[in-house]
Amino acid sequence: MIEAKLFAYELLEELKRDLPFLDFASLALPADEAEACVVAKTEGVLVGAEEAAEFLKLLGFHVVKALPDGAGLKPGDEVMCFKGPARDIPKVERTLLNLLMHASGVATYTRRLVDVAKSANPRVHVAATRKTLPHLRYIEKKAVLIGGGDPHRFSLSDAVMIKDTHRELADLNLLLSAPRSFTHKLEVEAKTAEEALKAVELGADIVMLDNMPPEEVRRVHEELERRGMRGRVILEASGGIDERNIALYAPYVDVISVGKLTHSAPALDMSLAVKPAAVPVGLLGYGRLGAEVAKMITSDPELKLVGVYDVSQGRCAEAERAGLRCLPLEELVEKSEFVVEAASAEAVLQHGCAILERGRHLIVASVGALTKLPRCGTGLVFAISGAIGGLDLAAATRGEVRHVMHKHGAEEKDGEAEQLYWQMPRQLNSAVAIKLAGARRVDVEVRSDAPEGHIVHEIHIKHDDGQAYIRVENVARGTSSVVAARSLYTTLKSAVKLLKRRGKIVVGTFAVL
Repeated sequence: MIEAKLFAYELLEELKRDLPFLDFASLALPADEAEACVVAKTEGVLVGAEEAAEFLKLLGFHVVKALPDGAGLKPGDEVMCFKGPARDIPKVERTLLNLLMHASGVATYTRRLVDVAKSANPRVHVAATRKTLPHLRYIEKKAVLIGGGDPHRFSLSDAVMIKDTHRELADLNLLLSAPRSFTHKLEVEAKTAEEALKAVELGADIVMLDNMPPEEVRRVHEELERRGMRGRVILEASGGIDERNIALYAPYVDVISVGKLTHSAPALDMSLAVKPAAVPVGLLGYGRLGAEVAKMITSDPELKLVGVYDVSQGRCAEAERAGLRCLPLEELVEKSEFVVEAASAEAVLQHGCAILERGRHLIVASVGALTKLPRCGTGLVFAISGAIGGLDLAAATRGEVRHVMHKHGAEEKDGEAEQLYWQMPRQLNSAVAIKLAGARRVDVEVRSDAPEGHIVHEIHIKHDDGQAYIRVENVARGTSSVVAARSLYTTLKSAVKLLKRRGKIVVGTFAVL
């Protein structure tokens, strides 16, 4: 609504009062993006979310979610979530919470009084007054309305209301002659039953019974009924009324106005929970390996899978059946910060530079393709360790490696890893990973003698200070090792922690090329 947008500028002024110069405590925070959520800590009625969202948008934050005004809240509910620079979120916390807690407190207290009053008289209205806090009349009146109450007058211009202050300065008959528009009601404040009856006789549309005890209000109501005048006037009770006694007034009046609705309603307790923003990830390829990795990413709250790119329409259809979006490559790269390749060496060579030149980071499953991928762009490339061990040892010792791979039904081959890779690019990524990690030489022997459904790797390392032997046996699904999918996912997680400064310990001695 336009009203919410306008009020957002009022909130900017409030923020300026809270932030006249610098928030020194936030200067040390990282420039990374973070996500914050306003969380309800007690039950109540939400008000102010629309205005808060407009306020955050004016400041450049991205509002991820927001419950609608009027929503019922219970402890733990996320009222609204937004993303933005981590160092800016603490600056808006107090202004944001002050608005939501106060406005929701007004609506919640109004709802409570309305329920009590209507239990005694379903036709009675519970109204606010002009006893509002500076700069907050709009949001407080809106909160009363959403809480089920009546906002009453918004200003002195909304009705002709003759109060005791006026009557101390002039006679009532003179005051009743004040000019007014045909749209204005005439309301007279009365301190006694006699004053109330006289006001009705003089033609008042509304009579406010101010600070009268319930029995006196009842007397006015019954006397007007006896005279046949009750239907000519709206009776309003006001002064000293709250949840403890409102039901005593409700049967005898049309309106009960309560200043406490706005000036003293208890705030609804809320807090701001901050967490690193979910990192957007794109997936290149949705075969067996890609599908496994997609499951891991979508179950991780720190990651957000924005979509999948695959040249196969059939695999795109599978991805969409799994609740994922199949996107054009350009859109996938635009929306992602990290792109995970689970397709092929050809895909790495075809699309790698396009990804890196956009400043996106590439997690590569087809490690052998990196032997031909040129240096390009500002993005970083992370190669997975794959389904084997020994990379740390190869990097540390720069030894010579013989990698014997046993795979059921495989074509038997023997040769140097980088040269042999391009004859069977889906099979020898692990061997090339060892070479890239820092081994002087990696020779590969492929054997077809593994049990069906298993892939066995034997890694023999000879170096100047000794030798090592590592044997790894992995379960396979089709031609892919299940461990390869986990390796791809954990490499992504490590890359995110490193580049987003979410981790401080780097484990391993892998080569950086």
